[in-house]
Amino acid sequence: MNPIGVPAGNVTVVTRVKRHDGWVGRGTSRTRSYAAAVSIGVYAAVFVVTVVAATVQSSTGFGQGLIAAPLFRLLHPDLLPVPIVTIGLLVALLVARRNTQLRDVRAIAPAVGGRFVGIGVALVLLASLSERGLSVLVGVIVLSFVVLRLLDIRLAQSTPTLAGAGVASGIGGTIAALGGAPMALLYVQHAEARDFRGPLAAYTLIGSSVTLVALLLAGQFDLEALQLIGLLLPPVAVGMVLSRWATPVIDRGYLRPLVLVLSGCSAIVLILSELFG
Repeated sequence: MNPIGVPAGNVTVVTRVKRHDGWVGRGTSRTRSYAAAVSIGVYAAVFVVTVVAATVQSSTGFGQGLIAAPLFRLLHPDLLPVPIVTIGLLVALLVARRNTQLRDVRAIAPAVGGRFVGIGVALVLLASLSERGLSVLVGVIVLSFVVLRLLDIRLAQSTPTLAGAGVASGIGGTIAALGGAPMALLYVQHAEARDFRGPLAAYTLIGSSVTLVALLLAGQFDLEALQLIGLLLPPVAVGMVLSRWATPVIDRGYLRPLVLVLSGCSAIVLILSELFG
């Protein structure tokens, strides 16, 4: 997908970005470079999306990737994957510091192990299959989780289901930045908002750290990525402030509908953008 071109008079930031086929690179893929321009209008849209995503992530412990990734893909693809993963890691760190306890880390251990497996599977798939087809598959998997929840089909929160959600999360997070949905859809069946934030923040923190290391080893973390990360920091700060008012509202019983809406809409946008983008 090509970046959005804008007239020279509207350009606020211009970077030279190396793009690779696939999210975390392939040893045999061809590298190409182009100028990625961010117009004032596009940045304004990105700013609003980032504020909303950071507010939701700060209030619930998840959701930034679900909101921002599909829209960033449409607005300015160079914000994927390094910038969005980096700011997700930053917000997760702040949320985990406030909400996560040691028992939360122990509880998500099977999912963390599954995430490593999922990342490995995603790397193999990216090396041999179409990224567009894989992204559509990730969207279908997330939608399947949503349908199960809408049908009130509950999955027990056990070691096998946590590990399975971790595998799905690792694949989805590596290919399409939708790593939070499988875990959120599993956890929301069994936890209220106050018990949801701690485990999900810890899982997001660990998962984002692993993904960022993989991207670093793949050579996708460079000066241009840092510049784009810098553009996202102001709206992230605004979102963190707004979460102080959003958190009490979400705690009144809006967590489950929010998880379903975010997961379903993000999956649909991803599928449509890949099929018709």
